[in-house]
Amino acid sequence: MIFNNGAPITYDDWYDQGHEVIPCKDKKPVIKEWTKQKFQREVWKHKYSTGYQKGLKLGGKTDFDIDNHFAKRFIELLKSCGAIYGRKSNPNSHYLFLGELESYKYIMPKELEHYCKDFSHGVTLLEIRSGNSHQSIVPDSIVEDEDVKWNEKFSGIKSYPGDLKEDISVIALSTALCILYPSKGARDHYCTAIAGVLSHHTDWSESNINNFIYNLAFRSGKEDQNSLRERMAKGTNAKNNKTKNLGFPKLAEILKCTVKTVAEIFSWVGVKDSGSSFTEIKVYETEPKYWQLKYKDKWLTIMDSSHLLSYTKIAVHIVENCYEIPPVVNPKDWRVIIGDLLKNVVKVEAPQEASYYGHVGLVFLNFLDRWKAEDKIHLGTNATWFNPEDKHYYFRLDSITEELQRKRISYELRKLTHYLREEHGAEPTKITLNKKEIRCWKIHKDELNKVNKQSLGKAEIVSKTMDEEFEKSKNAF
Repeated sequence: MIFNNGAPITYDDWYDQGHEVIPCKDKKPVIKEWTKQKFQREVWKHKYSTGYQKGLKLGGKTDFDIDNHFAKRFIELLKSCGAIYGRKSNPNSHYLFLGELESYKYIMPKELEHYCKDFSHGVTLLEIRSGNSHQSIVPDSIVEDEDVKWNEKFSGIKSYPGDLKEDISVIALSTALCILYPSKGARDHYCTAIAGVLSHHTDWSESNINNFIYNLAFRSGKEDQNSLRERMAKGTNAKNNKTKNLGFPKLAEILKCTVKTVAEIFSWVGVKDSGSSFTEIKVYETEPKYWQLKYKDKWLTIMDSSHLLSYTKIAVHIVENCYEIPPVVNPKDWRVIIGDLLKNVVKVEAPQEASYYGHVGLVFLNFLDRWKAEDKIHLGTNATWFNPEDKHYYFRLDSITEELQRKRISYELRKLTHYLREEHGAEPTKITLNKKEIRCWKIHKDELNKVNKQSLGKAEIVSKTMDEEFEKSKNAF
């Protein structure tokens, strides 16, 4: 039968109106390959007429499913719906439309899941189910001993008069921000920061932002009339260039989470936060350290730690490695972004030969071996001299620095001499050459023999792959 308002109840009702329903148990289809089969009326009557739930196949239709009751505070943001149903414990929780959308679950991010610990559906706030691979348990079914019933104002399953995905996304954002709404202390900054994000990262009008913030504050149930009046102009203030604006960092501070987590919620309404492009950071614990920063799907190698503190320098790395214009990030936001990443930095132990010092050491040892002379007279021509009497190699420091410069390896003389002393046991000395005393350095043969040949082999391999990055580095020594 069909009620006077046209709401389908029986299998015949659905069939006559051109819809397809399938038998279900515990909200799951009992027929294999149900997405591919056309279910016949006769089969239902003879085999599934009692004891089964009716699952409406959602091919050509969309079911907007409300899992969290906070969302119902904002359901008026939907323009209209003629087919609403639910059950006693969650009435008016399904909104059915003609037309398909991409199925999607609006889920509270993991860092904020503790806000949802008491909800029956946990972190799931809303869900869009659509297309032939999905079904929805419709009226005249029983779910967990409760009857699924139509809203009495049924007027038909119709197309949505607007952008359904956009309006659902606004409801989802409102729901999440309402759940997260501060109990006290930070409400004004909370609303100001939300307005700042919407003003700078969307094309919402001043009026739209004003209405969104006021509606959020009002529906939160945590504001008095005086406070609500203060929330009415947040969009106006956010659009005013003379007004100090807040944004993602302030929200992350209030909610005690990362900027990336806050950005995930706002992504539902199309916000693309610049900071969310940076997702991971690694540090290689060599001496000195070097870093890898993940930008989108590309790892940027940072040889100078100071670059991490300057987004201007990071932007250069993006241009050089990704061949694209870097997103705009102001210095204050960058400090928050890099600070959040450093809280979860991945520490990678690396052998000495893979470090920048190891690279310099390779140059130094190759220099000693390649330019070895039998007479100390050659010390004046950028050579090294091995003295068989004291078993020491002698070399001039400026010969080493010239070799480093030739290979475009930057250095600081103070750190270079410290490295030669500590790692190779080298020490400064003086020798007489052509009746003239000259300053030079010496290193004992046994110190060189301590160098592991295998490690040198690794260093040669590493140096080939790191040359380009080393040339970009400055003042590492």
